[in-house]
Amino acid sequence: MSNNVKYIFVSCLRREIVSANARIREIRNTLGFTQQKFAERIAISISYLAEIEYGNRVVTERIIRLISLEFNIDSCWIRTGDGTMFIEDVDAQISKLISAFKLLNYSFKECAISQVESLVELNNQIKSNQ
Repeated sequence: MSNNVKYIFVSCLRREIVSANARIREIRNTLGFTQQKFAERIAISISYLAEIEYGNRVVTERIIRLISLEFNIDSCWIRTGDGTMFIEDVDAQISKLISAFKLLNYSFKECAISQVESLVELNNQIKSNQ
């Protein structure tokens, strides 16, 4: 690997790391937590959190999972910034689905059920191949 390619790779990686670090600070600020309270909730030290927020530490998968589970944050959003910060809870998703389903005429309802069944089957195939 040439030095130019290495530099570009490390440069891109560094931008991604800094972005994830900035998003963790954004999560904490959005939730209105001090560094101390946020660190306590995810069971890390305040100094470790500060180092993450300042970009001096790499955001590990463990940290991403802890934040995601504790605060209902989309882990993909932490990594990439894609999507929305918060994960919509399952009850809200089901409520939206039922509301939309009620608006469909009978033939579209049958089609929607068929599509959902196909998605479940595909999901099961993907799970079994992992």
